[in-house]
Amino acid sequence: MAGVEKRMKNSLKLRLSVALSVAILFTAVISCGLTFYFALDEAHELQDNTLTQIASVIRYNPDAQTPVLPLDGDNDSRVVVEFISANGHTLQTSGPVFQREAPVREGFQDLQAGGEPYRVLVHRLSPTVLVAVGQQLDVRDEISFESALRTLIPLSLLLPILLLVATDLIRKAFRPVTRLAEEVHQRDERDLTPFAEEHIPDEIRPFVNGINKLLHKVDDAMQAQKRFIADAAHELRTPLTALSLQAERLSLSELSSEAQLRLGSLQQGLTRTKTLLDQLLLLAREQQNTPHDNDRPLHIPQLFREVLETLHPLAQEKNIDIGVLETASANQPVMTDKHTLAIVVKNLAENAIRYIPENGQIDLSVTVNEREAVIEIEDNGPGIIDAERARVFDAFYRPEGMTQPGSGLGLSIVKACVTRLGGDVTLHPARQFPSGVLARIVLPRRTDR
Repeated sequence: MAGVEKRMKNSLKLRLSVALSVAILFTAVISCGLTFYFALDEAHELQDNTLTQIASVIRYNPDAQTPVLPLDGDNDSRVVVEFISANGHTLQTSGPVFQREAPVREGFQDLQAGGEPYRVLVHRLSPTVLVAVGQQLDVRDEISFESALRTLIPLSLLLPILLLVATDLIRKAFRPVTRLAEEVHQRDERDLTPFAEEHIPDEIRPFVNGINKLLHKVDDAMQAQKRFIADAAHELRTPLTALSLQAERLSLSELSSEAQLRLGSLQQGLTRTKTLLDQLLLLAREQQNTPHDNDRPLHIPQLFREVLETLHPLAQEKNIDIGVLETASANQPVMTDKHTLAIVVKNLAENAIRYIPENGQIDLSVTVNEREAVIEIEDNGPGIIDAERARVFDAFYRPEGMTQPGSGLGLSIVKACVTRLGGDVTLHPARQFPSGVLARIVLPRRTDR
């Protein structure tokens, strides 16, 4: 019961459906009652007209001026006919006789005959003869009730159809709201374009306008943040470059061993800071979501070899076996931006080299089909726990226990680049090693611009 009350409280569609259903049922009950009442009254009126027609037939009968045998009553309608003299005496010797008071009163009246109540019409045939045409009330009411009840059958059949139609109309009326909710749910967090207002009902248009205004404000704030990061990184590069040059010149001078040691630490710090600034500039540029104008057909295995040539000295220091696995579809061209994809592959491979132990192994592979290209970079390092695999793509986030130097921007840059290319990047446990990470990049397959 509490669950139903909660749904009623939280669901506008359910509340509207229930309210409309109650209104329809209430209106239907009133309509059925009025229809039954008027149909019953009309049935009684028709039966009175039947008695009038019988009396008229008897009046225009040539033999009606003399007493005649009473008409046989209909077994279904139980109609009884009695001829009466002007002084109120019956003119027939058999059949039911109506109990009436003198003097005889013409018109419709309720009388008794044989212990049964009748609806009777007394009609004058001549100055000396009257006729009483009566119908048993029980039979009359039964016929009227059945006739009135039959008028309710169409309403009874249409009521559930009307409820179903009303429920379906409400569901269809809320389709724009449902579509808008699905669109909001499926929207990527980096997509801040306004929602289209076409085919939106006027009732929810203010809500859509409010969402679009909020998206505009969020987009302005994010653009301002990106510009600040890019401007700050750019402004800091010049003094850092100058400091690096001064430190390099200072290293050529004759210094004591202690001064040389401190100068070396200074140069390492300047190098790390300059690398961090370069990564910030790259991340800010890739997060602009500007369309690429450099998409060209690319053979990804060739890109692998070019990236590995730059990383070979780093891998050789740790005696790491890094290579490309051949697949049947690897040489099929993919329309993409070579520079951006090279940044992705280089960052993932460099991360793997940095974090796996000596004598490790890294395999790069690509599988291309009609719809997509799947790039996989797998290593046999310590791996990443499940709870950390999604968070490592956040800027400046580093899992606990990491001892290797780094800024926490490498995977953020990878995520931004892959997003610009229209793809997706995920991390999984290694397949062919007891431990390690499998980075999978899925790019859409395009053969032309």
